[in-house]
Amino acid sequence: MTLTSNEKRALSRQQCREALAAHIHERLGLTVAPSRVRLQPSAADGYAWSVSGSQKHLLKTKLSNGTVGFYQAIRDALGCSIEAVSPQTLQEFEAGSDKDISAKRPSPPKLSKPPETLSGGGSFTVTIQRLESANKELAAELARAKACSEDLLKEKLEWEVKYQEIDGELDASRRLASQLESELVRVGMGVTEAMKILQAHQLPEGSESCAQEEK
Repeated sequence: MTLTSNEKRALSRQQCREALAAHIHERLGLTVAPSRVRLQPSAADGYAWSVSGSQKHLLKTKLSNGTVGFYQAIRDALGCSIEAVSPQTLQEFEAGSDKDISAKRPSPPKLSKPPETLSGGGSFTVTIQRLESANKELAAELARAKACSEDLLKEKLEWEVKYQEIDGELDASRRLASQLESELVRVGMGVTEAMKILQAHQLPEGSESCAQEEK
């Protein structure tokens, strides 16, 4: 029997509600009747919807007013870009809170699982929170490394300045030593020349004796 368009829409809506209720139960352990599932729940309902930016428009339409394509889009996005989370988790996520995502949350009504078995381990919202927290830690570590690098660079520049000063002093000392060496060579040559002149003006000892006898 062929279904009318209204019957197809009603069937798709019921399947969508059942899928949403099952997802809420799987994620939060909260039992919600399919007929009472809402896309804009209140905090008192014990659940909220975390949705990626590209799919936010899906939550603006009431389930009672959707089309077959709308219900199918909800089901396709469920668990991928649409996820059931606790109201507190959604609030922390939207506020970019640094609180521990495993902190105790208000217990929702009608839990079919013990509270200790409820976990956000498979939640993409929780995963995003963890990644954001890790990213902040990495950013802080990078800032510390950058500050340390800047300190090392500053110290390196200071040592380079000191090295240049010492190298300049050594150059000056080398130039002074070279000048002193040249001066010593010049003085030595002068002394040698003076000795030659003195030797040239000295009379031989025999000649001096002969001159005295002639007198």
